[in-house]
Amino acid sequence: MSRNSTTAALSLPATLGWDFGDYPYALEPLTLPHPGEPWLAPGAIGTGLAASCRELLAAAGSGSLAVPPATAAELEQLFWFRWITGHHISFVIWRLIAARLEQLAAGEGDPDAIAREITEYVRAYSAMMLYTGSSTREIYNRTIRPSMYRMHSTFSGTWAADYAAVRGLFRGRRLPPVPAGEAGALAQEIALSQRIHLGVAAKLVADGRSLLQHLVDQPAERQPRVWSGIFDCYFLTLRAPASGEEVLAQLLRRCKAVAMDLAANGLYPRVADYTGPTPDELCTPETLACESELADIVLRVAALATGCRPPR
Repeated sequence: MSRNSTTAALSLPATLGWDFGDYPYALEPLTLPHPGEPWLAPGAIGTGLAASCRELLAAAGSGSLAVPPATAAELEQLFWFRWITGHHISFVIWRLIAARLEQLAAGEGDPDAIAREITEYVRAYSAMMLYTGSSTREIYNRTIRPSMYRMHSTFSGTWAADYAAVRGLFRGRRLPPVPAGEAGALAQEIALSQRIHLGVAAKLVADGRSLLQHLVDQPAERQPRVWSGIFDCYFLTLRAPASGEEVLAQLLRRCKAVAMDLAANGLYPRVADYTGPTPDELCTPETLACESELADIVLRVAALATGCRPPR
């Protein structure tokens, strides 16, 4: 990648128009620091991120985030964009959650506010699972699933380097030390994320629900370091020193692109052919509420992460 293209990928998004990648539903690489490297120093985020986010929220509120909807011929490209870009947002959400968990463990900051942030980020991750899993089963099994197999015959989401810091939280075996008044809401969101994960797997892959449960219950005893490198390579993720400003600018760029996509296409595009029954996990009132709020959730996570007032 050239220096100019790298700079563009780390810059704040423009207020209007599609400026993610070279054209609508194109991709950009994500640059993240290695796990364990400091990146989100308290007070180190400037005002530019919040100002850019406020412009994004205003554009979304006025209906100005316009992009042509995908045609039937462009669905494969659209769902590929969602698969990669939605995962990128998830990776940053994991980093944000991990940073807040570290604050709780160290007794820093307002524990009630931190707990509410973690709960919001967990909900945003649930939304991203719905977004990345919005492909039709036919396109997923023809394009997306084989692409993972070509990288490695046992390719798995458990290889994600940034997930290790939040694995315990999402497995729900023990809540972090949040105040009692916030514990119930967090536990509900964690349970919802687990149901959505199972539901998306069941929707896209035959026996997907049971395969996913097997991976969770019986993880690999040994995970070679090269696996996380393969995972990063597949998801266009570069590991290099990156400041909090740069990471969050990349999040904002992706949130804007996703908001534009959803405004044009909805979560389930009209031109897509969805066949087969919907898994029970994706039919609950809680899941349907998350679906209906998905665009707002994307904007809220952008606002929360950049210090901008989230929209109601």
